[in-house]
Amino acid sequence: MLERETLKNLITVLGRLKDLKRSGWIKRNVTLPESDADHMFSTAFLTFMLTPDTLNRAHCLELALTHDLAEIYAGDAVPGEKSAVQKHREEWNAIKKISQELDKTELIELFEEFENCLSREAAFVRCLDKADTVFTAAYYDNNNRSPEKLWAEFSANAINSLKKINSPYAEEVAELIKESGQIYG
Repeated sequence: MLERETLKNLITVLGRLKDLKRSGWIKRNVTLPESDADHMFSTAFLTFMLTPDTLNRAHCLELALTHDLAEIYAGDAVPGEKSAVQKHREEWNAIKKISQELDKTELIELFEEFENCLSREAAFVRCLDKADTVFTAAYYDNNNRSPEKLWAEFSANAINSLKKINSPYAEEVAELIKESGQIYG
């Protein structure tokens, strides 16, 4: 099944994902902020629920379940905290290390595909990644988990990010984000 060292590394990777709290929520003083594992699961569940028949759902789920894996070594940087080049370099080095530790070179391919939107599936999951952050902000607002309201700022940032993603699904996801504001905003 797995070599003993690979199993040890897998247990460590899973633990670090659960321990790594999302820095954007920490900076906003959110009570009980989500971890990277929480976010990746939530993105994967959105993927499961929303993947259209024209895309490969299994592949979308692989991308969703691994899209922030590199952050266990590179850290969860909020936009503007690091240059795009520095962030990519740190995450590239991190995913290479993780793929070695887990003896799974496919992780590098998934990282590159997601980061560079090399497939329709990667672009779709990137859109859902943005939506998940907004939905989490709406949840925190609705449950008084932050001293200030978060949805408006996070939705505006996500919609701006979606405009940069070359995907026919970006507009649909932007509409879901706007609709979430009518429900929770």
